[in-house]
Amino acid sequence: MSTEPAVRRQIAFYGKGGIGKSTVVSNVASVLTGMDRRVLQIGCDPKADSSRPFWDGARPRTVLQLLQEARGKNPEAGDLVRHSASGVAYLEVGGPEPGVGCAGRGILKMFEILEDLSLLDRGYDVVLYDVLGDVVCGGFAAPLRAGYADEVYVVVSGEFMALYAANNICRGIAGYAEHRDVRLGGLVLNRRDVAGEAAIVEAFARRLGSQVVGSLPRSPIVAQAERRRRTVVEEFPGSEQAQAYRELAANLLAGPRPAVPTPLSEAELEELYFSFSADDGGA
Repeated sequence: MSTEPAVRRQIAFYGKGGIGKSTVVSNVASVLTGMDRRVLQIGCDPKADSSRPFWDGARPRTVLQLLQEARGKNPEAGDLVRHSASGVAYLEVGGPEPGVGCAGRGILKMFEILEDLSLLDRGYDVVLYDVLGDVVCGGFAAPLRAGYADEVYVVVSGEFMALYAANNICRGIAGYAEHRDVRLGGLVLNRRDVAGEAAIVEAFARRLGSQVVGSLPRSPIVAQAERRRRTVVEEFPGSEQAQAYRELAANLLAGPRPAVPTPLSEAELEELYFSFSADDGGA
């Protein structure tokens, strides 16, 4: 019997709402599964749409829905975990009705269930957490605070608010790093084609003491694949976009140099951002 840990890599993706985390995570999951890795993707967003490209036409029941239906009893592992046609295992935490409760508490409850069912001890090579949040707080910090995620990757663009959110997330990582073995693995540039985008994100990564581990082009085929409920790597395997996801997945497997980030002050972030003008190029 192997003495290697059941879960070799536990990776959390954070970033500003709407930055494209779920698309990045689901495509990376598809690539890794195609490389014969056993992957579990956990959607930590009350919208419960992290796994949308894997659905077979029906929205999966979320952890919170299953709990409600079971009247508080823990659901079975077979009810929680679904599998895509390509073999990606996935589950969605879900959330309460808007204005009714705290979505973060659902994430905390989900981790309790994972522990009770020993779900993370079932031979997964990689567990990917797709986490909502512009800041690392409350239940959304659970992958970090409870020691589930060893590495964090922040999805970012060259837009100021995306950088602002990334910087706040890095504040959270730095805070938890004092007590947990959690590190920033790097930034993932999901391009919005703003002026000087690549240059500013590279400069931001250096100031954090980190690196850019992937650069994803802006492409209409992302939306096309999503409308067909497929990942880009499945629907358009020969595309530049699919190749970019493969390169990102390869970089993740190669194990970039995780580090405790050094977040910028708000004044430093603004100075950095506005030092890049439209004529700097690098987009």
